Amino acid sequence: MEAADRATDGWEPTLAAALLGAERAPLSQPNPLTALVMESDPAAALLARLAAEGVHHLAGTELGPEALAPTEPRDAFGPECPPAAATRLYGLLTEGISARTRIKEWFELAAATGVRPPAWLFQVLTQQRDSLPATASSVIGAELDWLARACGETPTETSEAADWTEGTVAERRAAFTAFRARDPEGARAALEPVFRKEKADAREALVHALATGLSPADEPFLEACLDDRAGGVRLAAQHLLPGLPGSRYAERMAARARAALSVESKRKLLGGTTHSLVVTLPEESPDLVRDGVEINSWERRGGGARAGLLRAILARAPLQSFAAHPPRLWIELALRSEWADPVFHGLFSAAKRTLDPAWAEAMADITAEAYEGKVSGVRRTNEVLGMWAEALDLLPDAAWEARVAALIRARKIEVVLAVLGQGPEHFSEDFSATLLDWLAFVTRGSDALRRDLAKPWVIARLGDRLWPSDDSAASAAAILARLPEGEGDRLHTQLTGLTSVLDLRAAIRRDFRPETTTGGTAQG
Repeated sequence: MEAADRATDGWEPTLAAALLGAERAPLSQPNPLTALVMESDPAAALLARLAAEGVHHLAGTELGPEALAPTEPRDAFGPECPPAAATRLYGLLTEGISARTRIKEWFELAAATGVRPPAWLFQVLTQQRDSLPATASSVIGAELDWLARACGETPTETSEAADWTEGTVAERRAAFTAFRARDPEGARAALEPVFRKEKADAREALVHALATGLSPADEPFLEACLDDRAGGVRLAAQHLLPGLPGSRYAERMAARARAALSVESKRKLLGGTTHSLVVTLPEESPDLVRDGVEINSWERRGGGARAGLLRAILARAPLQSFAAHPPRLWIELALRSEWADPVFHGLFSAAKRTLDPAWAEAMADITAEAYEGKVSGVRRTNEVLGMWAEALDLLPDAAWEARVAALIRARKIEVVLAVLGQGPEHFSEDFSATLLDWLAFVTRGSDALRRDLAKPWVIARLGDRLWPSDDSAASAAAILARLPEGEGDRLHTQLTGLTSVLDLRAAIRRDFRPETTTGGTAQG
């Protein structure tokens, strides 16, 4: 600041006034800064003037011409979100861990609508950057990086650009996973020459990272890992190899599955064919142990050691091993077999791993029929009901909703409650309406029905899964309001939680609606 400029600012007179004292100080000359001083007390007003004029006086001193260089342009994701959405995000950020799910939902909505938080939220977003959801990076990451550079800081490198050979084991795994996502072949080729020199925990983590971009080209490396001296590395390879259907590992498991399980068919005298399941329990062997199939201590004590080996083999075998017969026949015979537990659960694990549509449909069909008493030799038990719920979870979201909606229409309350613990992470709008109508029906029923509804504690968790519209929130509130007085705390507590979560989620969506010229929000 030049001497002439300093002479015209209000610092010197204000400093002189401070030295004289508030009571004897002359009145300050009007200027833009003194106009900002609102204190009525002379001493407080003088201190305020001193602070304002001091900052103004020091502004720009001892700075070279380079300090006036403009910063780089800010790369913004899109226009700023509506003020209500920004205020909501600030409130969620200040709530801490309890609001993480809603913060994730907020950024998903921001990404979907193409808007971003305003600049006044940058400080709190920067402070909490490490705990923000992944979606936040695409919405606000570039601006937070820009702010860090403008403040002379170096933004934290992303795992994509990080060196996978440096850092903690967790950091290296994250960086190598990003490398695999960009270049699966190149990542494995870079790992192979140095792999044996790594410590056991690093080798284990890097093998797990091969799950990203896993392909048949990884088989030789993973096969070699089965002989690694570290148990964790062997386990990691054993976990990945079943995901390669044409591998030598899959062929070994397929041969073992066919040796252990077969269907014997006999023609009836009066026509038709009967089928029975022939089970040959496997024996322990070093080859099985190498492939990750071994008896645990619990199975050994319980006398089910060889049955445990059977279940593990079937779980790892490719489903093509059973192509000689339809999935439906294998599953029905498994449920009727004296070895129902290891055979069914082994086949179920294989179906869950591959998500084969034909096997998923057959699992859902047969377990439903078994629980309804339509499969001879299979009793209707809670265990079978649990199998049905798990089998339905193998279906695509739309198919799951269609089947559960049919159960709702059939008023099969105990089954609906059992299956609601599984299913999609988020329900569709139509299914949400159907489910809320069902909740209204059950809560208007008998005390026994309401007690059954409350027992599994699934109602409270529905708030995160139901479609978060204003209509859904209103329906939940109406169900809670109509709950009979004197109802037990369990159901009331669950419905209260459901209602508050749905109301908040609906409000977050209202916040993103563009403001109208009248100050309200656009409908839609």
